Amino acid sequence: MLVLYIAFLYCAIFLGEVRSFYYAVPQWDTILHTMSGAMLGALGFSMIAIFNNAERIPLNLSPVFIAVFAFCFALAMGAVWEIYEFTMDSVFGTNMQKYMLDNGTALIGQAALQDTMKDIIVDAIGALVMSTIGYISLKYKKGWVEKLMIRFHVKKPEKNGKTKKGKDE
Repeated sequence: MLVLYIAFLYCAIFLGEVRSFYYAVPQWDTILHTMSGAMLGALGFSMIAIFNNAERIPLNLSPVFIAVFAFCFALAMGAVWEIYEFTMDSVFGTNMQKYMLDNGTALIGQAALQDTMKDIIVDAIGALVMSTIGYISLKYKKGWVEKLMIRFHVKKPEKNGKTKKGKDE
């Protein structure tokens, strides 16, 4: 999963902005937003799994709740990203929301909103796909989602005062 996050950042920042793939490659932004929706959904699964598997907090959350949480988390993060794009466009005069054409012509009405709404819609599609896969994986104990989850290794104190590596949380 870490490799996917690094690849995503490389594609978005270096290829997208520095190499102008957002303008040169049709649907580049759509592909990346779909991927980000799915990746953020997997991150949502990871976060809730940490709480669900913690020994100190006895929770047993249903697969439906976890899938809905992952979906909502991914959409919330997608909305935060769109707020970031709006802020950068307003403060620094960038065109992250694609409210103007390459030549600087400002778009108006729905044409100006089209990029932002498309981004949110494909974020939702990616999150829905990941949430569905995650739900099936958890409900029928397939183990698919566990491969995408972020895991933390913590050292737990032994009875004699030494520390040992604990299980994944």
